[in-house]
Amino acid sequence: MLTNILGRCSTANTNICPTILYNEGWMTRLLVEISVESKLKLPDVNFANIRHWYSEGLLSSPFLARTRKDVLAEGFTHADMALGDFYVDSANRGDISVNGTDGIFGVIEAKMGSRLSPGTKNVPNYNQASRNLGCIAFNTLNTNHNIFFGVVAPEKKIEEHGIRAVVESEAMLIQITQRFDMYDKDSDIFALKERVLERARNCRCFVLSYESWIEALADHPLYSALVEFKKQCYRFNRID
Repeated sequence: MLTNILGRCSTANTNICPTILYNEGWMTRLLVEISVESKLKLPDVNFANIRHWYSEGLLSSPFLARTRKDVLAEGFTHADMALGDFYVDSANRGDISVNGTDGIFGVIEAKMGSRLSPGTKNVPNYNQASRNLGCIAFNTLNTNHNIFFGVVAPEKKIEEHGIRAVVESEAMLIQITQRFDMYDKDSDIFALKERVLERARNCRCFVLSYESWIEALADHPLYSALVEFKKQCYRFNRID
């Protein structure tokens, strides 16, 4: 029954909004599942080394609330796609815990037509890319994991929204630095600043298009299905 409902998504007889299926989340989940299964090696991610993936897990921040009225605080970050060596308490909130003292841990932020959000309510100049990088660094602060952060989006939107500039490592490090500098220098949070920044400097950061990712799977039996799914995503999200 579920298959029938989803199968009508791209037709005039659909019973649900097509973007419930045809969106960046499902595009990325399909690509990750196939890439892991086929041990795909991309320039920035070797999926042969990825043991686990999880979508929409919660990643803790170095700037969680200290009090109920903490105006500088931010909540957990929803990781569009976490990959590597970690555990998720899916029976409860879905918190991500990085496993062991070494391995791999990374996050891919998925976009379709929208920009990376520029900031939070309390901190409007701390954008979505910098938040992800800060959280990755914080969650691997006491480990030797190889860490990475990437953004995947349509090539047209990567150019249109200037995503490569936003995900440039130095730009994100400046924002993380400014975020820590909002706190009192005697605070426990400020004390983490240099350690988090040093960890973040060692993070591989990259931007990837759906087009190039799918083309890297050109020899896979599901290549045509991926191309068709992308076509429907672009159609219903109005990516011309």
